[in-house]
Amino acid sequence: MKNCVVLHVEDEDAAAYLLRAAIDEAGLPLNIYRVSDGEQALAFLLQTDPYTNARTPDLIFLDLNLPRVDGWSVLHQIKEHEALRGIPVVVLSTSAAGAHKRRALELGARYYVTKPHSFDVFLEEIKTICMNLLPQNDDLTFQNDLRA
Repeated sequence: MKNCVVLHVEDEDAAAYLLRAAIDEAGLPLNIYRVSDGEQALAFLLQTDPYTNARTPDLIFLDLNLPRVDGWSVLHQIKEHEALRGIPVVVLSTSAAGAHKRRALELGARYYVTKPHSFDVFLEEIKTICMNLLPQNDDLTFQNDLRA
């Protein structure tokens, strides 16, 4: 997991801060890049201007309600693009609607997480997702081991 690249597509600063806080609290050694709309996300993923030197992410956290290009379109384009479709996508949404969750999973999202009502629950969800979806290094040690 060391040196893994995570792309966070989120237009709200508070939500971006919350994800970063959860990753830091879990002691996950990740390189997190944030873009704030769907157009920027696609430019990052396709390595077009101004992201021509961007690394292909190992994991994407994607909000659905984005300006310019919505998260549904971003998810669809990721899964339609041969070079991108293997990147795991985790949808982070304020919507708890079952129809939204089903649609996101049908489009290829690996997880659908409702934005938290509890930081502790969110922290555990993010840690579990990262452990399940990111490549593991044998020499990985967590800065903050949450196991008792």
